[in-house]
Amino acid sequence: MKRIFVITFCVFCFCSCQFDSTHFVIHQKNIKNMCILMDKHPTLSARFAATEFQFHFKKITGAEIPVIHGDLPEDKIPVCIGESGFTRKLSISSSLFDDQEYLIRITSKYIVLAGKDMPDDDTETRTDKTVIDYSMATGEGAGSKFELPSPFDQQGTCYAVYDFLESFAGVRWYGPHPKNVVIPQHIRLKLPVTEIQRSPVLKYRFGTDIGGTIMTKQNFNATNEMNQLFLRRMRAGGEKWNCNHSFGSYKERFLTHSKEESELHESYRPEIFAKGPVDGQQQLCYTNKELIKLVAQDACNYFDGEPPVGRQVAFGNYFALVPHDNENWCRCENCTKFLEADKNNIRGGHFNNGKASRYIWNFVNEVAKIVKKDHPDKKIAALAYWNYSYFPENLELEDNISVAPCLHARHYGWATKIKENEMDFYNDWIAESKKNNRPVFLWNYYCFPTETGDILNFKVFPGFSAHLLSDQIKMYARDKIRGVFLCGVGEQVDYYLTMKMYDNPELEPDQLLDEFFQTYFGNASVPMKKFYTAIEEVYNNPANYPLEISTLDQQYHQTEELAWKYLGTDEVMARLESLIADAREKAQNEIEKERVQSWVDAVWLYMKKGKEQYINKKS
Repeated sequence: MKRIFVITFCVFCFCSCQFDSTHFVIHQKNIKNMCILMDKHPTLSARFAATEFQFHFKKITGAEIPVIHGDLPEDKIPVCIGESGFTRKLSISSSLFDDQEYLIRITSKYIVLAGKDMPDDDTETRTDKTVIDYSMATGEGAGSKFELPSPFDQQGTCYAVYDFLESFAGVRWYGPHPKNVVIPQHIRLKLPVTEIQRSPVLKYRFGTDIGGTIMTKQNFNATNEMNQLFLRRMRAGGEKWNCNHSFGSYKERFLTHSKEESELHESYRPEIFAKGPVDGQQQLCYTNKELIKLVAQDACNYFDGEPPVGRQVAFGNYFALVPHDNENWCRCENCTKFLEADKNNIRGGHFNNGKASRYIWNFVNEVAKIVKKDHPDKKIAALAYWNYSYFPENLELEDNISVAPCLHARHYGWATKIKENEMDFYNDWIAESKKNNRPVFLWNYYCFPTETGDILNFKVFPGFSAHLLSDQIKMYARDKIRGVFLCGVGEQVDYYLTMKMYDNPELEPDQLLDEFFQTYFGNASVPMKKFYTAIEEVYNNPANYPLEISTLDQQYHQTEELAWKYLGTDEVMARLESLIADAREKAQNEIEKERVQSWVDAVWLYMKKGKEQYINKKS
């Protein structure tokens, strides 16, 4: 990340002033002379960035700034969005930026918002286009269809516009629904002469779908189109990487006898499958040399330009190798030797361990060796997950392997032994990566505790964890983590803070939280922040849990009893009820009342129902 002269504040003023060479001043007299200046043939990113700028600027000032393509008329003051003839004269063009990099240049006479964009020739051939009704998604009615850049397109110009709107106009996207959005109104803007050139610190920032048991109601049941727009505004996406269970189609390809039996059938190869009893999905024989050659050839075919086959997982410069999600390991002689060597490589009863580490990582390594010969600049992607979480002892891994440790990030405040176990193998992977310049991604479980309750049919005590998560993100930045996949996105505040800090880990959580509650809830901000903080403190305090959780090396998840006997005690619930009542009383205008009510529905009534259900079951 480059940052050339940065002033991190903007002055909003309502007094009159003369021309100032240190500021770009916008007021009611000169705004009619402003224009959005674009290239004759702007990129998709620039076109959409201009739409977003024009929409928000009209909300801020009440004036709609026209778009001009091509040359700048003499009487116009330009806001240059994307590369254009004007910016090229300033030696600013998309090709000069690094991936995901963008520029905000504010002078007294013009503004430039531009960055690395994907050429239209590339976007036109894409088959996974996302088109939304922009008016509907922004709460303005219906009728305006716009194509969105993919989250993984180069879209530096969009990043530049979003950063400008946040940093210099005070816009905040606290969720996907228009009611989640804060757009300050100003009749005059005084912007300091500034130049910022940067890119997001974590290069990959993505996760499962926006929503969930609590978050959906906090987001006013936002539509999918709203969620898609929100992802772009949060700069979700980035580098093309994916890693997940990847052998789901091998049975159809190599354990069938004909195309009639499976369209994916290639040949009958039973020798590459696991030997021994099968309970569920059959694993592969991960020491079989023919399997290793076959998988390596699949990877090379992908890197040569062929699409992934069936349910293979591959994206960008990464081809994933992750076994099925079970322990049906092969029992042949070679596989058994590897598994026997690591059978005790586990700390207590933790989910993440090393009982199959040498077995699986040897397989990954052997494939990587073959792929490296023809594609030395490409990567084999693998997870450090479950029985193969620990770094494999006595195995020197090839440098064309990326790793993604899978971490129960929102357990760490209360389940200290889980944190110790996972930080131990995390640190092992980090230390090794520094020696080999290995790309390290992460898979973080923000789905807990809510997912446990959804599966077992009870309502959980919410896992609010803003301070815990911010500490982790700062650690990720220090350790040069390349990106994080969120398995579950948490709730409104935790997701917002996470995405902001993935972009810039130097942000301070208390400042983000203060700003969120004051800006979002207004007159009800104090009790609403106390409500969030009370839940966060109760959830993350080990003293609120049975002693065994912080002393035994075991895997724990929240149970109904933990939720409502130990966490949501009568005293805690009474305090939360009082804070909610105070917030409802203090909310003044319609939007404040609606936002408070969304948390009442999403969080408080959910918790209240959970407590009632637990009491009824016990009685």
